[in-house]
Amino acid sequence: MTQPVGAAPQAHGAEYAGWGSRVGAAVMDAAPNIVAFGVLGALFGTSKTTNGTASFHMSGGGFALFLLFAIAWLAYNLLYLQGTTGQSFGKKVVGIAVYQAGTSRPLGPGLTLARQLVHFVDAVPCYLGFLWPLWDNEKRTFADMIMSSRSYKV
Repeated sequence: MTQPVGAAPQAHGAEYAGWGSRVGAAVMDAAPNIVAFGVLGALFGTSKTTNGTASFHMSGGGFALFLLFAIAWLAYNLLYLQGTTGQSFGKKVVGIAVYQAGTSRPLGPGLTLARQLVHFVDAVPCYLGFLWPLWDNEKRTFADMIMSSRSYKV
């Protein structure tokens, strides 16, 4: 369901995004960082086994490149894309969006950053906040409750 920006989701038409879709989107959003770490690790890393214990070390330059990539990807994907459209790369693929509660307005980059930081609250009690959408009638995490955001199917 696609609505004009600013329109409130209709009571009978708006569907909240399910937990599986949210997890799938998070995995897709993390994938570029995982791939970058693997590629840069292969280029700039060394592994060795000492007394039966394996270890891996990435050079400072390789790790710095990874950090630059990770920060750039997160800034573009989460702050810019999700902040301005409601959809990160992963959310767009699975067909969900994060909007201000009761609207189809994106949070904006600033509130999107705040929401990402507030996800810390989801993790503190044994990651219970990330599981909360499984039984919440609006499928909200603790961060969604705090930030008045909702994830909708689009």
